[in-house]
Amino acid sequence: MKPKNFSILAFIAGILIPFILLTGCKSSPAAAPAQEDLWTLLSNGETDKARTLFLGKTDVNSTDELGRTPLHMAAELWDSGMGSFFISLGADVNAVDNTGRSALTIAAANRDAAMGGILTNAGADIHYRGPEGFSAAQIGIQEGGTFLEALATPSSVAKTNAGGQTLLHLASEYGSGEAARIILDRGASVNKRDRQGRTALDIALARGDSLSHAETAEVLILRGGYSEEAIFSYLAPAVRSSNYSMRTADGLAPIHFAAREGSIGIVRFLINKKADINAKNAAGMTALHESARSGDLETMSLLLSSGIAVNSRDAKGNTAMHIVMPPETRKNGLDLLFAYNADPNIKDDHGDTPLHIAIALNMDTATTDRLLSGGANVTIRNIEGKTPLHTALEEGRYHTIPLLLSRGADIFAADNHGVTPFDLALLQGDESLSAMVTPGTVTLSDSAGNTQLHIAVKNGAELRLISQILDYKAAVNARNQAGDTALHTAIVLNEAEIGELLISRGADIFAVNTEGHSPLYLGLTGGDPVRSWMLNPTVIAARDGLGNGPLHYAAQWKMDKVIPELAARGADIESPNATGETPLFIAVKQDSPSTIMSVLASGAQINGRDTLGNTALHAAVRWNAQSGTETLIYAGADINAHALNGKTPLHDSVRLGMVSIEETLAMHGAKLEERDNEGNTPFMEAVLAGLPAAAERLAERGADPTARNSRGDTPLHIAVGINRNDVATLLLTWGAPIHARNSSGKTPFQIALATSPAMVSTLLTKDRILASDDNGYSPLHIAVLDEAPGDMIRAIIQQGGRVSAIDSSGQTPLRAAINTENWEAARILADAGSDIFSAAADGESPATASLKKGSDAVKALFSGRAITARDSAGNTILHYAAQNGCPEMVALLIEMGASKNIKNVADESPIDIARRWNREEVTALLSG
Repeated sequence: MKPKNFSILAFIAGILIPFILLTGCKSSPAAAPAQEDLWTLLSNGETDKARTLFLGKTDVNSTDELGRTPLHMAAELWDSGMGSFFISLGADVNAVDNTGRSALTIAAANRDAAMGGILTNAGADIHYRGPEGFSAAQIGIQEGGTFLEALATPSSVAKTNAGGQTLLHLASEYGSGEAARIILDRGASVNKRDRQGRTALDIALARGDSLSHAETAEVLILRGGYSEEAIFSYLAPAVRSSNYSMRTADGLAPIHFAAREGSIGIVRFLINKKADINAKNAAGMTALHESARSGDLETMSLLLSSGIAVNSRDAKGNTAMHIVMPPETRKNGLDLLFAYNADPNIKDDHGDTPLHIAIALNMDTATTDRLLSGGANVTIRNIEGKTPLHTALEEGRYHTIPLLLSRGADIFAADNHGVTPFDLALLQGDESLSAMVTPGTVTLSDSAGNTQLHIAVKNGAELRLISQILDYKAAVNARNQAGDTALHTAIVLNEAEIGELLISRGADIFAVNTEGHSPLYLGLTGGDPVRSWMLNPTVIAARDGLGNGPLHYAAQWKMDKVIPELAARGADIESPNATGETPLFIAVKQDSPSTIMSVLASGAQINGRDTLGNTALHAAVRWNAQSGTETLIYAGADINAHALNGKTPLHDSVRLGMVSIEETLAMHGAKLEERDNEGNTPFMEAVLAGLPAAAERLAERGADPTARNSRGDTPLHIAVGINRNDVATLLLTWGAPIHARNSSGKTPFQIALATSPAMVSTLLTKDRILASDDNGYSPLHIAVLDEAPGDMIRAIIQQGGRVSAIDSSGQTPLRAAINTENWEAARILADAGSDIFSAAADGESPATASLKKGSDAVKALFSGRAITARDSAGNTILHYAAQNGCPEMVALLIEMGASKNIKNVADESPIDIARRWNREEVTALLSG
């Protein structure tokens, strides 16, 4: 027995003593000793002796002022023995004190299994609820273990509470499988029904949200439990067979039904039992499909966290994301699926994605937005080739269109029948078009390059729509892959009002397509119906980027009959383009006599000029328009008109090699000696162009081959300047002088020296190699003075140039080289045998001049064969140096190999000369 609190003992004594006094012996002595003996016995735990004090002497069901009986006190004292004693004396086991407690509720509160068992076996009401609202039965279920085992007796398990519930019902309510086992082991009826007709299994299965209730249901099923709950027919066979993935005849496994019903506790139980989480029912759906359909986020989360395949597809190809979830949980459901990497682009058997379905079923925009933000492909197609945008239009879900467009929906995606969303919008009219035509979409194009504007025009849309498209800054001149603009289409279809609107909004009538056709061309060739509306003042005044107007193009296209019509409608026949060309110039370019005459007949000036001062006849030459040239000449064009550069048509024809036109012009009186701004004649033009044949033709017609231009250049200057040997040769045959000077003082020969050895060779013919210019300079003099390269000088020498030729001052080319300190030329000439002792008018020879110039000059002249050369008196350069008396020069010459012993005709050696001239230092050098 557990220890007693003294205060409780005192309290019990206070109850028991009056009992003894009132019911015992009538004699009054010894009341105090009896009370004292009782307390002593109780405090010492001598209950057996204490019992003898009131056996047959007190009412065991009497109560104290708190309404407690001795049995209550025994329960409070955890004294099962005393409790049994009081029960044996007839204590009321269901008596309650003033607070509503029975002895059993006190024992239950203390979890006193021994007292609880005694009271239960004595018939105490296990279902009676104490002041706290709990019965011993409820506490026993919650406590389990020995206390429940004490309460659960073969008789108590059959007893019911006010609702007809047994301990087993309560165990089910509390979801205690352990309690259920204990109770069943005591012989409880598993299928006994309460007053609501429920079995314990009904109660357990009704709590599908609880794992513990599912586990309790398992215990009950295994003990033969039966239930009217729908899940029973799925769960019971699975439990009994331990096959928790078992499917019934309808193809459902328990996990499907539990997920469908939102029974997360059962789902969790099945997962714990290793049920196949990805099992599919007859429709191919998994538990995730079922929970998604009901919008059960908690069950979905459990399944996903337990590893269910998030993208599993049912028999129709639907994933959980295809399933229509309730509106209130849809967004969170999508968030959950995306968190587990659900693929929003999986297609069902119709090829529809969740996005197609969301739009088709008119789900809110938030759902569509969530799918898109999760990676849904806005351009994906179903088996009919339809995108979500098709679906939005077909189902009238116009409120989703702006969102789809903002995410890149393709308004031109053609389905399997070639129908695009924009086509649908055109068919449906205002509301859909208002959604589809936006500042962002008007710039888009389909696979053929067509914009909304192209398609609207092609379909003959209302002007209001086309205006709206244009108001949104659509490119009115956007081209498709064929190069067509919307105006091309309008003209081909003869859509007058649309065409006029496009033109008024800036449509380019000159934009050419891939076939080279512009709207203007299509309009002018489209016949009177098209021209009647197209040739309005805007078109008549239009100009392309080069300033060409409709008349220019009509002339280009040789539309002889249209030209007068355009002129009659106000087109200016003299309107120039950016280069000043009038329609007449364009007609000439086409070399079309009839077109030229049509333009002239419409008032064109035959001698009108472009910005460069060219006439139409100049243009005819440039474009090699033979027929045009003849037509203009016959029509009275000025054949000798000068352009701003001074060139006549004949100049141009010669330069451009237009032989036939050149001859036509010459035959009709073109002047051969007309000069351009640089003074060049047509003959010079032929030379400049390097056209010897043209030069010959002009010469035969009487052109002057020696004429000079404003720079004083002869044709030979020009030929040499452009390095045309063939032309130069031709001019030489006509006597062209190679030493004629221009205004800069340059001759053709000098120009050749500076540019081309080959040209030098060409100019130095046999009759010119020895000829001198007005200063008496031979070709070699000129070459030296102009500092021609050494190779050039050698070439002249090899061609026969005289190395000792004398100019008007008596100087040879070698002397000129020394004077100009051209040591390379001096060396070449000296080695070539130029007379080093030839004295000029100033008395100086190259030899004496070199001694005065110094060592560089001496080295240049005497490093070769000239070191042994002698003058007419037999003197060598060393004789001259000895006489000159310069020791340095003498030493240098000796070093270079000059002979000290050679004697002149007077039998004098260099040393003799030195002595005669008293050159002591030189004498010393020569005597060494």
